[in-house]
Amino acid sequence: MKKQLRIWRVVPVSKTNAQAPYYFVETTEYRREVAEELAYKEARKRCTLSRFEDWDFRVEKEPIRKDEFGRYMWYHQ
Repeated sequence: MKKQLRIWRVVPVSKTNAQAPYYFVETTEYRREVAEELAYKEARKRCTLSRFEDWDFRVEKEPIRKDEFGRYMWYHQ
C-alpha cells in the first residue's frame, strides 16, 4: 500500500473573516483528494471552534517536510 506524508495548514475562519491561530495536520493517504478530506475532518476534530456554527476551516497544503526529530522544515528546490 502506497503512503505519502502531506502536511496541511489549517486556519480557522469566522463568518466575519476573523482568523484564529493556525495549526498543522498530517495525513498519509496516497490520493490527494482523499487526503484533503481527511485533513478537514481531523481539523474539525482537533479544534474546539468547530462546535460553533459561525466558524469554518481553510485547509491548504504546505511545502513542508518533517525531519527525523519531528520538526517541520520549509522545503524548496
